[in-house]
Formats: sequence, structure tokens, C-alpha cells
Amino acid sequence: MHKKRLLLLLPAFFLTSCGGYSLSYLVKGNTYNSSVFQENYYTHWDDEFKNLETSSSRDVETFAFADLFKIDPITLDKYPTPSDYAADYKMNNVDDMFNYGVQSKLFDGQMVCGAQNGRPELAYQLARVQTEKDGFSVRFAKESDELSYFAMQFKASTDNTAEVYKVNSDELAKSDTDMYHNSSVDITISLYTKADDSINKNDFNFHVDIDNNRTNNGSAYTFVAFDLKEYHLSRLIGLSITYTFEDELINWNKTKGIDNIDYALFLYEMFLPHTNWH
Repeated sequence: MHKKRLLLLLPAFFLTSCGGYSLSYLVKGNTYNSSVFQENYYTHWDDEFKNLETSSSRDVETFAFADLFKIDPITLDKYPTPSDYAADYKMNNVDDMFNYGVQSKLFDGQMVCGAQNGRPELAYQLARVQTEKDGFSVRFAKESDELSYFAMQFKASTDNTAEVYKVNSDELAKSDTDMYHNSSVDITISLYTKADDSINKNDFNFHVDIDNNRTNNGSAYTFVAFDLKEYHLSRLIGLSITYTFEDELINWNKTKGIDNIDYALFLYEMFLPHTNWH
């Protein structure tokens, strides 16, 4: 009997990948590990965050990784790359609750695509969470003390199978070799905090330009952070992300009558450094 129950649990473990599973985040429909771009979107929204009105909305200044010392006394000698930073600052170092479910990929310190167990075909989806513009939410099992700052690493780009163009040319290219294009993304990070018997939705909005974007190029990784200390937020119980995306590749294809190109944010890691949970 015990062996049978164990066998029933194993598929749930492997479906969620990266650190186990929790009942509230069991994968539905697919494993987010398909070679088909459209099958990898993660769209989970927790009921208590759905249709919640915004309590406050702020446009915030963001900091690139090289400027992170302005809001955190780190040294670039100790952390020369975002991956070095992630090794110490990843959230599953702080609390075990960040180890479970699909969303655990955002908290495990894996900042770039890399082969998994010698299987390069698993590299992308196991390292990232891919989301549509309507985004997704994450509900935490604990509450936070006062927040210091937020940081994340992401890519933003189009489906690799889209027809692409050569820069400064009207010539179509069938290979992604010439898939350099300028993009911009407007992102809202919503932080949900408890207030007695209610929940406050605190929106933080920022704009990022991505010059010479290319899906399969390391330079496309973008690290951003913004300061939270002046807002004195505490009792954080969850977060969500939504965005809008502009891309000259998409706009160019629309002029050719091709308007069904998919695009996504590929989220690799989120950080809430110097934050305690209870």
C-alpha cells in the first residue's frame, strides 16, 4: 500500500521540476517543457490576488547589476557576475518554502539557460518561467519582515520560429542568426501585503529598453533592481508580474501582414534580499 502511494506522488514531483511540488501548484495540462513555444506559458493566479484593486502605484528607478551597490553594499569584486550574486542571494537559501512548485525556478539561483543532467533540450524551460502579458502570481507560505529591495533577471523576446529580418534591410531571413532587434518592456511588479483582514496590492512600474535583442544570445539577459526601503513594506504574502512588450521585429512583421507572432517574458530569478520570513 505504501509503495502504491509513493508511485502516485512521483509524477507530481517530476512535473513541477526544480525542487519538489506543493498541492496548490501541481502542473495542469503540460510540464512547461515543450519544444512548442505556446505550450510553455505559466499563467497561475491565486484567487485572493485576482481582480484585487491597486492600493498604491509607483513608477520606480531601476538599477542594473553594475549599479546594485547603490542600494545594497555589495562589492563587484565579490560578485563579478549576476550568477555569483545569485549563489548567495537566491531565496531558497533563506527559507525552504521557496523550494516547492513550478515557481521555485524563480528562487533557485539559476540565472541563465544551461543543460540539465546532460540534456540540453531541457535547458530552457527548467531554468525559467515563461509568461504572457497577463502574467502570474506567487503566494508565499509565510509573511516577511520589512522589505529592502527587489531584483530579478529576465529576457523578453519573440518566438524563435517567427520569420525574422536583417537589421537595416527589408530582406527576410529564415535563420535566427540575424535575429537582432530592439525591444522595450513595461513591467509591473505587484507586492501583496497583509493589513489586518485585508490585502494591499502595491504596484511598482518600470520601463526597460533592450537594444539589439536576440533570444539566443547571452547579452539578452537583463538584470534590474529597485529600492523598497523608503516604502516600509512588510507582511509580504505574495507577488505578481504583468507587462506590455514592444518589439521592432513584431512591428516589422505586422507591416507584412504577419500579426500572430508570440512573445514572452522569460523570468530566470527573483530576489528579495535581506528579508526575513516568519
